[in-house]
Amino acid sequence: MKGHARNLMTERVISLDQDTPVIDMLQLFASESLSGAPVVDEAHRMVGFVSETDLLGALLREEYEGMTAADVMSTPPISVDEFMPTDEVMTLLREKRIHHLPVLRDGRLVGIITPQDILRYLVERVLPLPPSPA
Repeated sequence: MKGHARNLMTERVISLDQDTPVIDMLQLFASESLSGAPVVDEAHRMVGFVSETDLLGALLREEYEGMTAADVMSTPPISVDEFMPTDEVMTLLREKRIHHLPVLRDGRLVGIITPQDILRYLVERVLPLPPSPA
């Protein structure tokens, strides 16, 4: 399939700072219906990723109230350059069994791709139009 990661991505990305408390992440994930979010440093470079599974793991620990994104994030983060071909993006999501793929430009976070983004792209831009009624 033609195209690049930048054609698939959603540009609006809610990201977390490394010092975001777990309590705040729980509230954010619930209010925004998030299932994951990249963690960035002061230069907006991605340093990790927090999934809802990471948060569930944190809740199982008694000391979660003092924990931050840096304590629960997955590292190293899996991400792609904005010019990665779409076929490679789909392969990476499938092989790594992940549902969020942050997109970087010069090392900085500029978007995110989910399987839903790929399906939407296919339906809107790749698949043939249905025949029009006569």
